[in-house]
Amino acid sequence: MKVKAKLKGDVIKVKVLAKHANVGPEEGEKKKVEANFITSVVAKCNDKVVYELSGSGFISKNPLFKFQFKGAKKGDKVEVTWTDLKGKTETKAKAIK
Repeated sequence: MKVKAKLKGDVIKVKVLAKHANVGPEEGEKKKVEANFITSVVAKCNDKVVYELSGSGFISKNPLFKFQFKGAKKGDKVEVTWTDLKGKTETKAKAIK
């Protein structure tokens, strides 16, 4: 997973590239593989949730998520965690530039 967080004025703009195959139920049937996709994404800054997403089998392969929030400064860390259908999680933290 790649995370970029930049301060522009008083807004923090975040981009997250999650590396995941995201195989939905229909695609899994066609390819004869088990469905597995990102079911949730949570981003925190200073122990406060700043972004939350519930996903489905319709998220693309290696999805790019973009969001923005206020209330942080340069040097603070943004921590992003995703969880997939099988329970695998990945977490990455990045300091705001």
